[in-house]
Amino acid sequence: MIEFNVFPGGKKRVVTFSYDDGHANDERLVNLFNQYGVKGTFHVHGTLEDGKDMTMLQKRYQGHEISCHTARHGWGVRMPYQSVVEETLSNRSFLEKVAEYPVIGMSYPYGSYNEAVIEAMRACGIVYARTTKSTMKFWMPESFMEWHPTCHHNDAQELTEKFVENSTLYRGGPLLYIWGHSYEFRTEEDWGMMERLLNKLAEVDDIWYATNFEIYQYVNAQKALIISADECCFYYPTSISVWIQKNKKEIICVPAGERIGLN
Repeated sequence: MIEFNVFPGGKKRVVTFSYDDGHANDERLVNLFNQYGVKGTFHVHGTLEDGKDMTMLQKRYQGHEISCHTARHGWGVRMPYQSVVEETLSNRSFLEKVAEYPVIGMSYPYGSYNEAVIEAMRACGIVYARTTKSTMKFWMPESFMEWHPTCHHNDAQELTEKFVENSTLYRGGPLLYIWGHSYEFRTEEDWGMMERLLNKLAEVDDIWYATNFEIYQYVNAQKALIISADECCFYYPTSISVWIQKNKKEIICVPAGERIGLN
């Protein structure tokens, strides 16, 4: 029996952060993320016409993911299809000049979306999009276009302690996904709360610290693995290595572009 319940390096759990709007406070938050060795995805709105300092943005988010948040932060369900497309593509074009890589993630402004908005996002090349519907669970998404986070950072302390201290928690879901806005850190007490959270999460041996896109890419890479009928031969033809678990005990790495066989 093969299970896709392990991550890079054979790790069992995943932590990711997601912050909206591209606020100036992101710079301090990124510095904290770097200090504690976690990764975040930052959903930035705007266009080339806004006159933003692209060099500054590139430096601010280096080592983390830049993702879409539309051009002018509109309510998706209150807009015609063509406006959603224009808002998304103009934002994406701007961010790709900043990031210098394809920007194919999103968080829905105000958490506003429906099937038409999802269709428009897909037409723009968006492959995952985060909602604001906290599950208070540690589940991987059923649909990456309706990616519900675990919780807002204001509600994360107890859940983080539960996630870190229960080493078998992955059986009920391996992902802690925390979201918010950095402008919500208004006082040193607020920043202290976040630092305590990060200190709790830092340097846990079986946790993979990843951006939203890295999780999307890895989960889809596992699903693309070619497996023989007897589950003894594995082939993965693309660019990243994947890990799997066999018979609930053996953790196997399938290197990128290689075929492996087991006795």
